[in-house]
Amino acid sequence: MMTQFQRKRIKEEIEKQNAAVDAGADRFLDKLRASKWTGAILLAVAAVMVIVVLWNLF
Repeated sequence: MMTQFQRKRIKEEIEKQNAAVDAGADRFLDKLRASKWTGAILLAVAAVMVIVVLWNLF
């Protein structure tokens, strides 16, 4: 059985890990925004998805 102190420590650790993950995701998104290739890659992925969907419809 866990004590109240143990629950609090676990909750604090999870919050700390979530903050670290959020910071990492923010850095990754900042790098994507700074990249000149991001728009081109997203456009190409969207075009491929449209082609696949249309191919499956007919």
